Amino acid sequence: MWDLFRKNAPGRRDGPVKGGEGTADASSAPATASAHDAGTQGLALLSGLGRAATAGLRRPLLDGKGALAGFEHAVPGRVDAGQRTDARAVAPMAAEDAVWLLGSMETSVAAGRRALAVMPSAALEIPEVRQQVSAGMMLALSDAPFGDPARQDLLADLRRRGAVLGTPGVPRAGASFVVFDATGLDRQALLNRAEACRIAAPGSGVMATGIGSLDDLEAALHGGFQMAAGLFDSATLRPEGATMTPEVSRIVRLLQLVMENADTSVLARAIRGDVSLTYRLLRQANSPLLGLRRTIESVEQAVQMLGRQTLYRMLTVLLVVGCDGRPTSLALQEIALARARMMEQLAPAVGGPREALFTTGLLSLVDVMMQMPMAQALAPLSLPDPARTALIDGSGPWRVLIDLARSLETGQMALAEELAKPLGGLDAVQATMLEAWGWAAELIRTIKTEGA
Repeated sequence: MWDLFRKNAPGRRDGPVKGGEGTADASSAPATASAHDAGTQGLALLSGLGRAATAGLRRPLLDGKGALAGFEHAVPGRVDAGQRTDARAVAPMAAEDAVWLLGSMETSVAAGRRALAVMPSAALEIPEVRQQVSAGMMLALSDAPFGDPARQDLLADLRRRGAVLGTPGVPRAGASFVVFDATGLDRQALLNRAEACRIAAPGSGVMATGIGSLDDLEAALHGGFQMAAGLFDSATLRPEGATMTPEVSRIVRLLQLVMENADTSVLARAIRGDVSLTYRLLRQANSPLLGLRRTIESVEQAVQMLGRQTLYRMLTVLLVVGCDGRPTSLALQEIALARARMMEQLAPAVGGPREALFTTGLLSLVDVMMQMPMAQALAPLSLPDPARTALIDGSGPWRVLIDLARSLETGQMALAEELAKPLGGLDAVQATMLEAWGWAAELIRTIKTEGA
C-alpha cells in the first residue's frame, strides 16, 4: 500500500459524460428562451471542458459519518467565500459556464465522489449542456422549477441521468434536498434552520456550507445534516494537560528514534513491539514494486531495504491516521494527506525539501485532530525550524502553502489566486491539488482495506 508514495493517483475521466437512459435530443428538449443552432453551439460549448478539471471552487463536503464524501463546485468569478449559497445563482448562467461547471463536477464523480453545485435549471435546457449531467451530481436549482408544469420534462430527464435535484436556501416540494449557507450562524441558529427546513419539506435532505468551526460542523452532522462544509482547522482544543493516545505515543516514539538516527537494531526492536506495524513494514518490503530477488523475513532487513526516509514517511502517515478521536477524523485524515501531497509537489517553488514539506502539510491539522494546542502536539517531534514556524507561529516561507491549501478548501478563490501567483498560477496549483485529492483518497482506501 505504501507504494502510493511513489506513484500518481489513478487516471480520471475528463470531458463529456455520455448520457444513458433518457438521453435527450433536440426534438425532445424543452423549448428555450434563446433560440440557437444546437449542433453548432453544442460543439462550441463542449470545447470549454478542457479547463474544467482544474479550476473553480472545489469545497470539501463531509457526510454524516464524518468522511469526505465529495465537493461543492462553482464557476470561478461567480462566487467567493462570504457570498451566500442561497443567492449565488439567482443571476442567469451562461450555457458555456454551465458546461464548464458540469465538467468540473465530473472530475469528482469520476473519482467516486458526490458533486454539489448551485445553478439555474434554465441553463440545463440546452441538450448539449444536459448531456454532461451524470449520476453522483447534486444540482441545487436556483430558479424554483419544481412547481412549474413547463419544467417537469426537464426535471424528469435530469433524474433519469442520475442527478439528485435540490434547491438552495429555501426547501421546496419536489426537491430532494435543500442546501443553505451557514456563514455567520451560531450552532443553535444552524440547527434551528435545519429543523425549519425539515418541517417545511419533510423527508428532504438538509445540507449546509460555510459553517464557522469544526465543532459546529460536527454538531450539524450529528444533528442529521446529510452533508456539510466549513472550516476544518478552527476548533475548541483541550487544556494543556491533554495527552496522546497510547497508539499515537508509540508512533511518536518511533519517529523520535528515526530522527535521532538510532541503530537499526534499536529501531527494529521498537517496531517489533507493534504487531500491526511489523506486518505493514514486512508487507511493504516484500512488495513486487521493489523488485527484490529474496524475501525479506525480519524487521531489521525491512528497515535496511526501505531506508529511514521511507520509514519516517510511513510513520508520519500512521501518526495522522491514528488520530481518530473526532467524529470527523476520517475527513481530517484525508484532508491532511491531500495537503501533504500538494505541498510536496510544490516544494521546488518555495525552495524546501519535498519530504519536510510533505510532513509539514500532513501535520497541519494535527492540533484539531489531537484536540490539543499545536505546540504541544509537535513538542515530541524534532521538526526543522521552517516547519515549526509555519505550523506553530503561522509564518515563514512554508506557511504560504498551508494558507493556499486552506483557501482552496474554504472557497477563498481571490486569496488563492494571489497566493498562487509565485507558484505557477492558480490553474497550475489547482491541477496539483486535484491530483493530491485523488492520491489521498486512494491511500486512505488502501490503508483501510489492509487494516492499518
